[in-house]
Amino acid sequence: MKAAFCVLAVLCVFAVAAQEQQEKKSAPQIINSPSYFLKAEGFIEMREVDRMSYINGLMDGFFASALFGATDKTVANLSSCTKDMDSKQISAIITKYVNDHPESWHLPLSVDAFNALSAACPGGLKRVK
Repeated sequence: MKAAFCVLAVLCVFAVAAQEQQEKKSAPQIINSPSYFLKAEGFIEMREVDRMSYINGLMDGFFASALFGATDKTVANLSSCTKDMDSKQISAIITKYVNDHPESWHLPLSVDAFNALSAACPGGLKRVK
């Protein structure tokens, strides 16, 4: 009797875990505006050396984002798009995007930078609002 109860309890745990996984897969992804250090407007006010430092850290963060739940596909698309770019080119893409979109200067720089790269990448990436 105890063995049957234990087997039943284990099966219930697996059923609950499977149901939670199914709910996670079917639920729409909601992206809240992340915490940030800089607004987009601040990027165009930076010295070039500071932009390069920011870009290097930003790209490292984007590539490590899979550790925090970004899909492998998104990270692979970004990597494929930027693999031949250096920090100076990425900075130019972001600078042009920020200058061309003053309506988003209030957003976190990381969001505008992602949107800039999304617009520049063939096939694009999923843009953030």
